[in-house]
Amino acid sequence: MSASDNVIQSLTTVSALFTGRCFRVPDYQRGYAWEAQQVEALLEDLEVLAKSEGGLSLHYTGTLVLVPSATPEEGRDVFDIVDGQQRLTTLSMLLNILIKKCVREGSDQGPPDDLYQKYISRGVKGINEAPTLKLNSDIEPFFRRLLDDKAEGENIEFLSEKRLKDAYKRMNVWAEENANTEASARTWVDVVTTGLGLIVYQPQDENEAGMMFEVINNRGKPLTELEKVKNYLIYYSIKQKDGASTLKNTINEEWGRILKHLALAHQMRDIDNQQLLRSASIVYFGFRKQESNAAYNKIKEEFSLHNSDIGHAKKLSRFVEFLSRCARYYEALFNYDSRFRHDGLFKGTSIVEQIELIRAQTAHSGILPLFLCLMWFYHNRVIDEKALHAKLALIERVNFRVYMIPVGAVRSDSGHGELFRIAHHLFCRLTDDADKQLSDYDVESALAECDSWLKEFAAEYGHRNLDEFKECFRLNPLDTNQDFYRWRGLRYFLVNYEQHLDGGRKINIDLVKQKRDSTSRHNDYFSIEHIYAQNCVITGNDELETARQKRRLGNFMLLELGINSSVSNNPIEDKLEHLELNANKEQGTKLAQAGRLFEDFEEIFGQKPRDYKKRLKTKTRFNRYTKLLDLVEARLIEFAEKRWAFDSEKTNQG
Repeated sequence: MSASDNVIQSLTTVSALFTGRCFRVPDYQRGYAWEAQQVEALLEDLEVLAKSEGGLSLHYTGTLVLVPSATPEEGRDVFDIVDGQQRLTTLSMLLNILIKKCVREGSDQGPPDDLYQKYISRGVKGINEAPTLKLNSDIEPFFRRLLDDKAEGENIEFLSEKRLKDAYKRMNVWAEENANTEASARTWVDVVTTGLGLIVYQPQDENEAGMMFEVINNRGKPLTELEKVKNYLIYYSIKQKDGASTLKNTINEEWGRILKHLALAHQMRDIDNQQLLRSASIVYFGFRKQESNAAYNKIKEEFSLHNSDIGHAKKLSRFVEFLSRCARYYEALFNYDSRFRHDGLFKGTSIVEQIELIRAQTAHSGILPLFLCLMWFYHNRVIDEKALHAKLALIERVNFRVYMIPVGAVRSDSGHGELFRIAHHLFCRLTDDADKQLSDYDVESALAECDSWLKEFAAEYGHRNLDEFKECFRLNPLDTNQDFYRWRGLRYFLVNYEQHLDGGRKINIDLVKQKRDSTSRHNDYFSIEHIYAQNCVITGNDELETARQKRRLGNFMLLELGINSSVSNNPIEDKLEHLELNANKEQGTKLAQAGRLFEDFEEIFGQKPRDYKKRLKTKTRFNRYTKLLDLVEARLIEFAEKRWAFDSEKTNQG
């Protein structure tokens, strides 16, 4: 196919396609995206094709859109793949596997050179070798090791690497079952290279290429917003030649880091990519709530190819650098073992503990832009450790009081627009004039304004004062369905309570949030335990009142997983006796809130749980259960007031 060959072709075999040509996946293309479903469909097509009556017939398998590469190689026709890279990559992996099997049994020779040179790699290895198919720069090194069977045991940095590895593994299994001899392997090579047909197309000019870019970017397996933005930015840098080379270089340098940090954050889903891009765009560009959900369209609109302003390319380049930094902070937030937490700017500081508290919360999307903004300021030495710690502590309080409270919490996205405005305004105040040296007053004034707005936000969307805040931890007498056990923030609340009681105890939030695996010690993990058991035989005269006592906040405690399973439904006296007798032993509880509960029991019942042998009448026992839970609940509410009060509220109370 020459550069002048620009019409839709008849079906072209893989063999004809690869004759004398090399292919490259441009960096603006997404990484490998095929999953098990697509790989299985291709293998099934091959099996059907091989069994077709009347001999091998050409079977349409897809469309390939190619353009001559902007970086040709001497003596070779090199084409960039605009569309069809997923299928061509998969076929290349399958051919690599099959060609390696085209060797006589017992032979120590390598794969047939003619096949290997045509479909896998041209030239002499280590001298003038040129891969027949070269993927984008982020994953090409891994792809090469995969084809050489040297990728086993490697750490996976990108989701596309995992998908490549999974696909290669599946096709290896398929080849072992279907091509386990030299003859059968050569037969399957023929099926792939002469039985599959592709329609190959080359755009006629740049305008048509641009149109096809838009169409391809929005069809097929959906691209994430992050992938679309990367594609557009590289395409922008190619088309806007004046002053755009820096943008392309920045993308090439930073995009791999962005994807790596997302992988290390264990946030590899499409929605996680969207959340990072959305939050960074809000801070940097000031996109409003709805605009931020479609960052690709908004960036395309504001940075149009029809506007050749050199300043636009520079601003986009700085945005990519900012996004890369934000990906690092995103990793620091969601990965407890992040190197950036422990070896970077935060080593030896109290910042890590504050980050861990925010990560353990059940809502992040509203506060994430402000979190990224503050982390960027600290990283660039705009604010110091003390200021960052204070702001992160305030964010944590606001997030809890608005989005995590048990009663009256707003919808998960309510008020986000105001939080986004605060984040962008703060960013602009401290970055807009790059030539101006910020004074301490400038920084302190901007941070004070941010504090004021956040507290106003909490009052508008949360509770107006501490009394209203405390009331949300009590059962609504008119709501018979309310149950604190179903409160999503209960575990977070009780972990904070435990750390309040035992300041020397550091609880790994990961262990609180994760499910225990079969190899872990049970007392490394924590469950929510009813003090007054749901199925306890001791009840009050009023069924509704009995149920209310079991649903209230004061009836819950944190407990190491599995410790209390044998007595979980026993009366409170028996349950606490068991816990106290085994406390601080290998299989017993070591939590401070259990110790405090033993003290409360002694105050109400007159004896420690392990010494208590009386058997009171049911009504009397139930009344004392109620008093015990009253005492526990009062202490929990007092803790909540101190823990999540704003400094100004504490001052007013004092």
